[in-house]
Amino acid sequence: MIVKQVTARVENKEGKLREVMDILDQENIEVEAISMADTVTRLIVADPEGVATILKRHGYPVELTDVIRVRIPSDSGALARMLVAIANANINLEYMYAFATEEGSQMIFYPSDVARTEEILADLSM
Repeated sequence: MIVKQVTARVENKEGKLREVMDILDQENIEVEAISMADTVTRLIVADPEGVATILKRHGYPVELTDVIRVRIPSDSGALARMLVAIANANINLEYMYAFATEEGSQMIFYPSDVARTEEILADLSM
């Protein structure tokens, strides 16, 4: 399914990510998934627009991005089948990251064509 991801620019310095998490904690925001590389912090949350507003209010550059959230079946080769189908459609995956929920393993994909990738995964029943 297509979801909104919050992308915030956070200084790559000791304690800066903790500051962001403290802000979200003070607002009772649950972070479902997080990915961090250099100064880019990506968050999956229930209210991405609200979180974007909160972080902007605290001076963080923020943008919202459409990404694909998909549950990964726990059978051998499930991820490989997804990646083959996406590649066969000439769609590039800019990045992806995984996280666990009570419903099982999930992934976030940021493909070059979000809508088409959602269709492909639906055809695979994923």
